[in-house]
Amino acid sequence: MPGADIVELLGTVDRLARCVDSLRSSRLGEPTVFLRLVDDVAQLRVNVATLLGEVVGGAPTHPSAGQRPAVGVSDMPYDSGLWHGADDEGVGGHRPQVSPRLGPAGA
Repeated sequence: MPGADIVELLGTVDRLARCVDSLRSSRLGEPTVFLRLVDDVAQLRVNVATLLGEVVGGAPTHPSAGQRPAVGVSDMPYDSGLWHGADDEGVGGHRPQVSPRLGPAGA
């Protein structure tokens, strides 16, 4: 059984969640700040659960404001066949540019 401080903290987080929901459904609309507040309340709930030693298995459905999800980049080398016959853009073309329909450039 959690102590009185934890019970008070849980009640405060619940009251905060109700206030955010009430403001969100009011005439103020759905600005981005409410999405951040909803995420903050959810994170508070996770933190309290962690404080109580509960295992929290769910992750937020979208990253918090200001954060972007991590993107994995493979370190495997590309197949050299992808570059066969291509000019190096950093150096410039070594061959005349040929359009598939029009023929050599400028013709």
